[in-house]
Amino acid sequence: MTTQPPSSSSTERPASPWRRVVSLIASLAILALALHALAGEFTEQGYRSIRHAFQQIDAARIALAFALSLASYACLVGFDAIGLRRNASKVKPLRLIVTAFLANAVGHTLGFAALTGGAVRLRGYGAAGLSLADIGQVVLMSTLGFVFGAWVLLACALMFEPAPAALLLPLSEDAIRAIGAAVAIAFLGLLFAVGREGRTLRLREHALWLPDRRTVLSVTALSVVELALAGGALYVLLAPDIPAASGTSFIGFVGLYLVAVLAGLVSSVPAGIGVFEWSLLKLLPGVAPASLLAAAVAYRITYYAAPLALATLLGLFGSARGPVARRASALRTAWLAIRPWLPHVIALAAFVLGAALIIDGTLPKPRHRLAAAPLSLIETSQLLASLGGVGLLLIGQGLQRRSHAAWALALGVCVLLPLPSWLRGGHWLLALAPPLVAVALWAARREFYRQGALLDEAWSWRWLRNLGLVLIAAVWLLFFAYSHVEYRNELWWEFLVSGNAPRALRAMLLVSVTVIAFGLARMMHAARAPLPNVDEAQLALIRPILASADDSQAHLALTGDKALLLDPEQRGFVMMQRYGGSLISMGDPVGPPEAARALIWRFREEADRLGVRPVFYQVGEQHWQTYLDLGLTLVKLGEEALVPLTDFSLQGPTRADLRQAWNRGKRSGLSFRIAPVEEVEGLLPALEEISDEWLEQKSGDEKGFSLGSFDPDYLRRLPIALVEHENRVVAFANLWTATNGRELSVDLMRHASDAPKGAMDFMFAELLMWGREQGYERFCLGMAPLSGLAQHRLAGRWNRFANLIARHGERFYGFVGLRRFKAKFDPVWRPRYLAAPGGMHLPSALLDVTRLISLDPRRHDEHERGTAHFPDSAPKAQGVTVAPAAAVPVEIPDADSTRAATPS
Repeated sequence: MTTQPPSSSSTERPASPWRRVVSLIASLAILALALHALAGEFTEQGYRSIRHAFQQIDAARIALAFALSLASYACLVGFDAIGLRRNASKVKPLRLIVTAFLANAVGHTLGFAALTGGAVRLRGYGAAGLSLADIGQVVLMSTLGFVFGAWVLLACALMFEPAPAALLLPLSEDAIRAIGAAVAIAFLGLLFAVGREGRTLRLREHALWLPDRRTVLSVTALSVVELALAGGALYVLLAPDIPAASGTSFIGFVGLYLVAVLAGLVSSVPAGIGVFEWSLLKLLPGVAPASLLAAAVAYRITYYAAPLALATLLGLFGSARGPVARRASALRTAWLAIRPWLPHVIALAAFVLGAALIIDGTLPKPRHRLAAAPLSLIETSQLLASLGGVGLLLIGQGLQRRSHAAWALALGVCVLLPLPSWLRGGHWLLALAPPLVAVALWAARREFYRQGALLDEAWSWRWLRNLGLVLIAAVWLLFFAYSHVEYRNELWWEFLVSGNAPRALRAMLLVSVTVIAFGLARMMHAARAPLPNVDEAQLALIRPILASADDSQAHLALTGDKALLLDPEQRGFVMMQRYGGSLISMGDPVGPPEAARALIWRFREEADRLGVRPVFYQVGEQHWQTYLDLGLTLVKLGEEALVPLTDFSLQGPTRADLRQAWNRGKRSGLSFRIAPVEEVEGLLPALEEISDEWLEQKSGDEKGFSLGSFDPDYLRRLPIALVEHENRVVAFANLWTATNGRELSVDLMRHASDAPKGAMDFMFAELLMWGREQGYERFCLGMAPLSGLAQHRLAGRWNRFANLIARHGERFYGFVGLRRFKAKFDPVWRPRYLAAPGGMHLPSALLDVTRLISLDPRRHDEHERGTAHFPDSAPKAQGVTVAPAAAVPVEIPDADSTRAATPS
């Protein structure tokens, strides 16, 4: 049975959060309604009747159903083979078989097989050199195969077996035959329409490619066989009941089976759990509900659980034979196909095992299964097995993301689970499963390398949905299995060997409490601890790199609040820090282009090892292609103002305001000088007094990461520009000098409250003239956030949103005023971007960057303890007020805020 819905474009945008929430709620509601409807078909002894019917299914029928299931999976592998042959893609047969089998085993179990199975194919076939378009055609071929096969089989069922459909529809058998004939004619029309070369159908901006007539016939024939085999696996389990009860032949049964499969697909519930069974009950009213549900349970074991277990064993075998694979071409091919998906298959196996343990904890246990152990040991085992099951459910997401912490915990749980599972009366197969998963975990231990705490792992919507489905099914089964037991408060405190209901109640309570506690712990968990800051030894190593830097922004490495990722040959480095779910790089890597490109990939590997998203903040245009190769999205943050200094002068009408401010400063007795690094130590007390007064006046806190703060260690490392009045420092700014790039800039700019008016304008003018005299080619005024963005009505979503903020957020941050002030210097504008994963990762990355910048470096020790500090009231802009002559006073942020692309 294939459960792949029609595929959309591989470039489809991720669904918005509210759509995901609606989809999750809808799936849970559909399952709850389906289970409620199923319960209505039984009396109080429903569970016992189903168990009795299940025991009547002999081993021969189960073995035959499993054989038919494997034959069905072989046909599904054939769809991939046809798709690859159609694209003239050469993939080794063993890789094809392994990848297609894993894709279908995972896709059938998780649901949304075109997406989950498509992701497996992307990794498996992508490693063989196939393009995304080629892999998309393979996924589409499998989807079309299901559609065409179901089309033909439904037409045959309606034409040759109209009686079952006549029971459900208010139509005569002749009318149903006519509908079947019309469906068959429509398929023949499709064959005529596609022609010999195939055709592309377009509906607005959507396009659907249809293969040529010969390929359509091939996949249709294969799909008919595959669906007949999948339906036959269920038919043999129901064979003693169907003919006598309803007289439905095999062809008619396959048609009804397809209707139930389609109902499960539409429901969006993984594997159509509950919906598939309820549909069969309605389509086969002559079959006893207990027999039908017992057959459905056996069918799910043979068609879903057994292939998944086989996929896990395949992954275990590949892990064990990995080293030997170098000497055997076939084994090496299988290992390369399996390895990328080992964590996913093992995570799915652990999740299924956890679900089985929770569900087994709700079921009554026959007395002969209970071990000859004390009652206290049986009761304790019941709770421990259920606790281990819910633990596997909660850490499954971490296993999928290769978390080492999740691996260690899952391994420990699986090693300890067999004994409690056996003591509480569980089936021997359920007691054997944990050791098998433990062996698989141990064999694949090298694949789980990512660091990070379990509470830091972000949950996907699909995993949350599956967790909710398991809990709903377990609660329903608890009430269904003990519907004959009248509820009493005393049940919670009854401890008897035969007290299945009390034990099940206590186990479900423990599961519920564990899930709630885990969820609350995640909500209250603080951000990840930061990476260790740079030390003096590393600063000494990067001094030669800074001396040859082209961008003055490289001096942010000296602030001391970042970690460094060094090039192995010590030619370059990346300034970075971890916050929330992001590893954030401050700007492009510093160093030669070839070293910088290699460092970008190393940074991506480091983010992968830590299990966080890679984010590059305030990058330029030099390495945009490498960022795109990483699969990142580039969004424009704003533009940086560069004032050319080669021919800079205060003369001329464009410099009138600045010239007047400079003349006024001279008349006021202001003087300017550059204090070398050797003099900074003696100036620190006076500078600190100015800084503290300035911060108190602005009612703000220090910022960090993308700008410097008043840190004596940081200030000692750079020369400082001073403005003095009557032999007293009234304003200062530390200098960034990129000698190789001929670029000059400033970072920390602060002034005393009693400084003469225009002191900062005076400093700007002096700095620009000093830079020209020293041979610098440009002066960086910092960035104007959210400026220079596309204004077109068809611009991207980010541009429209950012322009909206810039237009209506002026009272909170001087976007327009800042851009207008810097434009007075007639600068050259250099764009700055954010490179981060797209979709819902993008706003999360922006939020992490903003919070990291807002973190007070003086309270860095609190952040390390997980108590990140945020200012109660941030100022509009952390800067000074400058009043150019003949102009309206404009508040200019100093380097603290001009270098922050998002208001902090």
